Amino acid sequence: MVNKYKLKLTNLQQEILKLLEVKAGKALNQRQISKLLEVSPPAVMKALPGLENDNLIKLQQDKETKRWSVELNRDYHKVMQLKRVDNLKQIYESGLADFLEKEFAGATIILFGSYSRGEDLINSDIDIAIIGRKDKPLELSKYEKLLERKVNLNFYDFFHNIHKSLKENLCNGIVLTGGFEL
Repeated sequence: MVNKYKLKLTNLQQEILKLLEVKAGKALNQRQISKLLEVSPPAVMKALPGLENDNLIKLQQDKETKRWSVELNRDYHKVMQLKRVDNLKQIYESGLADFLEKEFAGATIILFGSYSRGEDLINSDIDIAIIGRKDKPLELSKYEKLLERKVNLNFYDFFHNIHKSLKENLCNGIVLTGGFEL
């Protein structure tokens, strides 16, 4: 019988996957991963085959240096689904969602764009729409450092005043708080 409560990946494999999701679009080697996660290079090397077997990462060995290059397998649909979930989890764990809800009480707050779909790369930003509140300068550097992404807040007075294509993009986003009528 399969234990549905047992994790399929080890803790280290989960940490490696999360690191590669944050650094999406950039290949890292075993030594870089071990340094960033503060674990030994052999432990990283031991964890990689399981991730490769599950098709979650791409492994390539450099012919000259013999170093392994590790990259998130963005071609695999399941990886993108997992990345989308982890991105949303990071928004909540960083405290950004609670901070925005407190600062813009009563507003509809929507995470949209590539970050909400899990398609973001290392140089992508995080797009958040604030509907029903006026523009207000906020200090977001704490959250940008935690998320390793620039956070762009877009303000709109009313949902019905938004251009059709942007409205569709917002409807495909993730509502963090509030709601809207179509």
